[in-house]
Amino acid sequence: MKESQFGFEYTWTDLKPIRALAVTVVIGELVGAAVSVAMATHASLFVNLWVGGALASFPSFLLGLFIQHRINPQAIGENRTMVRRVGLIALVISLVVFVMPLDLMDK
Repeated sequence: MKESQFGFEYTWTDLKPIRALAVTVVIGELVGAAVSVAMATHASLFVNLWVGGALASFPSFLLGLFIQHRINPQAIGENRTMVRRVGLIALVISLVVFVMPLDLMDK
């Protein structure tokens, strides 16, 4: 793991021990974005993509945590800091949707 100006930076190599978790989060966000675009609740394509992906972020993390636990439970404990950071980022992204003024982005 390399250190960046933000305190951490992960590469796919660093995420290898928790690859199931990371891949599940990414796939979940993509599925959430696709569902949101299909529902088209907002006028802008970007807003639909953002809302769907962001809302799916934390639930995808929880699903990924379950899958990771079933595949390789010791990797969660060995990479506790990385798992915690991924979870907190996913939670913040999901919560931002509720405070972001999406109507301004639709115009």
